[in-house]
Amino acid sequence: MEREQRRRLRDELIRQGINPYPHIPKYTPIPVRDIVRNPPLGSNVAIAGRIASIRRHGKLIFFDIIDDGVRIQAMLNRAVVGDEKFKWFLEYVNLGDFINVFGDVFYTRRGELTVNVKDYQLLTKALRSPPVKWGHRLLDPEVRYRKRYLDLMMTPQVRRILEIRFRTIEEIRKFMWSKGFIEVETPVLQPVYGGAAARPFKTHIWALGEEWYLRISLELYLKRLIVAGFNKVFEIGKNFRNEDIDVLHNPEFTMMEAYEAYADYNKVMSLTEELISTVAFKVLGTTKVKYPIGNEEVEIDLSPPYRRIRLIEGLKEYAGIDVESLSDSDIRELLREHNITLSGGYDRGRAIVKLFDRLVGREHLIEPTFVLDFPASASPLTKPHRENPELAERFELYIAGIELANAYTELNDPVLQEEYFRSEEERRLKGDLEAHPYDWDFVEALEYGMPPTGGLGLGIDRLVMIFTGSTSIKEVIPFPMIKKQ
Repeated sequence: MEREQRRRLRDELIRQGINPYPHIPKYTPIPVRDIVRNPPLGSNVAIAGRIASIRRHGKLIFFDIIDDGVRIQAMLNRAVVGDEKFKWFLEYVNLGDFINVFGDVFYTRRGELTVNVKDYQLLTKALRSPPVKWGHRLLDPEVRYRKRYLDLMMTPQVRRILEIRFRTIEEIRKFMWSKGFIEVETPVLQPVYGGAAARPFKTHIWALGEEWYLRISLELYLKRLIVAGFNKVFEIGKNFRNEDIDVLHNPEFTMMEAYEAYADYNKVMSLTEELISTVAFKVLGTTKVKYPIGNEEVEIDLSPPYRRIRLIEGLKEYAGIDVESLSDSDIRELLREHNITLSGGYDRGRAIVKLFDRLVGREHLIEPTFVLDFPASASPLTKPHRENPELAERFELYIAGIELANAYTELNDPVLQEEYFRSEEERRLKGDLEAHPYDWDFVEALEYGMPPTGGLGLGIDRLVMIFTGSTSIKEVIPFPMIKKQ
C-alpha cells in the first residue's frame, strides 16, 4: 500500500515537471562530518543525505539527515521558506528520501546542532520506507544478511564494523609497503588449483574448451613470482572454497598472502606479530581488544611478543595427549573416540593435526599464540624442519581460539615437492577430495630455482572479527553468502 502511494507521488511530480531523480544537487554539498566536527555557526552551508526522521511542531518541521553515516538535524521554518515550500515538503517528502538543503548553522535551545533551511531540493524519491528507525537494528538475521544494505543503512554499529574492515585492509597495505613488499596480482581462474587443502569451485572456459577452477589460495602463483626474481611480494585477494558455511567459514573470503626471499618461518613470525599489532593500533587506537569467549568478554593484548608453542606440546599441555609416546593404533582409537574421520585413509601426521584442531585450538588458545612445527605429512608445501625431518617448519597463529594465519618456511626442493604431490594424488584416489592436486607447472618452476623463502597467509575476515568482537564471519563481510530464496 505504502509503495503504491509513494509511486503515485513520484508520478505526480513528473506530471508537474519536477524530476524526482535529478542528475546533481542544486547546491554543492559539503560532508556533514565536517560540519559536525567544526560547526560553522552562522554561516550558510549546503548538505545532502537521506532523511531518517521527520517531526512537525506547528510551523516548524525538524528532520534528521544521514550523510555517510553521520547525522545532523535540519529545521524547516514556515516563516523562512514560505507556505508553498512548507506544504510541498509535507506532501511530497518522506522518510528514506534523499534531500539537498541550503541554510545557516546554529544550535537550538536544547543544544542540537541544526541547519536552518532556506531552500531545499528533493534528490531521490524512495518508493519504500526504512524498515526500522535509524539507529535500531533489524532483528531477523535472514533479512539482515539477505538485504545487507538495509542493515548498513539503519544500524551505525553494523556500518562501524565494515568501516573497521575497510580501514584494516588499508593499513595492512601501508604496513607491507613500509616493509618493502610490492603488491601484485595473480590469477583468480586457474587450470590447476592449489596452495591449500580444500574443494574448489569449477567452471568451464568456453573459449578454451577446458575445465578451470576458482583459486583456493594465492600461494603458488606468488611463489612463481619469487622464482621470477621478485624478492618481497604480497597480494590481498579473494579465495573460493567449496566447503562449510558457518561462523568461521564463508565460501568466498579475503586473504593476504606474502612471500619474502631469504626468510624463514622465524622471520615471518616476527613480521606477523608486528603487522597485527601495528594495524590494530592504527585502526583501533589500541592493541587491546575485547572478544566474547563463552559467557564473558575477555581482553586480549595484541602487542608482541606472542607465545610460541610446538603443536605436540600443545596437545600434551591442553589435552593430556603425548602423541610421541602413542602408537598408530592408539591414535586411531583417539580418532574414533572423538568422532574424527580422515578422508583418503589414515595418516599419522594428519591425524595429529585433526586432534589438535578438535581438542586444543578453538578451546584454549585465547591469547595470541604461534603453534609451531606441524607433522611433515600434513604440510605438503613446507620445507622439512632443519632438526627433525618428520616435522615441517610451519606455524599457525591462534587468537581468541580462531586460526588466523598459516605460514611456512617454503619448500623449494623440486624433487621433494614432486614426491609430496604424488603422495597427495594417491590420497585423492582414495577419496580425499581436499588433497592437493599435482601441479606439474609449479614443480617445473621450482626446477629453475627458488631462493629460501618464508611465506604467510593471513585471514582478513577473521582478523576483523577479532578487531570488532564479532562472533560470526557474516558480520564482517559486506555481503555474506546465504541460500537463495
